Amino acid sequence: MVKITPDIKNIFEKAIIAFTTVSKTYMPNTVAIACAQVISDNQILFTDNFLNKTRQNLLKNNNVSLAFWNIEQSLDGLGYQFKGTAQVFTDGKYKEMVDSMDCNQGLAHKAAVLVTVIEIWDLANPKLICKE
Repeated sequence: MVKITPDIKNIFEKAIIAFTTVSKTYMPNTVAIACAQVISDNQILFTDNFLNKTRQNLLKNNNVSLAFWNIEQSLDGLGYQFKGTAQVFTDGKYKEMVDSMDCNQGLAHKAAVLVTVIEIWDLANPKLICKE
């Protein structure tokens, strides 16, 4: 069972996150996400403020990957990768949640992106931590 621990959550919510999608023709696309929250043991939520190719990729293939690391202790190698599936919401509960995030004030917040995490990997000591 996948569980985002409090320690991983703490690093995740302070990090700039590399979010990767793949197009229909298998071309990867990575963007930086700076405003994201863990909303359950296995779900994260962030905003589509400026997603273009990423949004198009999600419409064709919802498999995603996120990588992040502790920027305060980057030499210690505290980093993780989430693999999962993403859904885009242009209205409803998740959209309202991103609309109210302080870090989104003054930005477009066109949609909410909900990622259900199915694997967590340790990047410092490459190994699978947990899997759905």
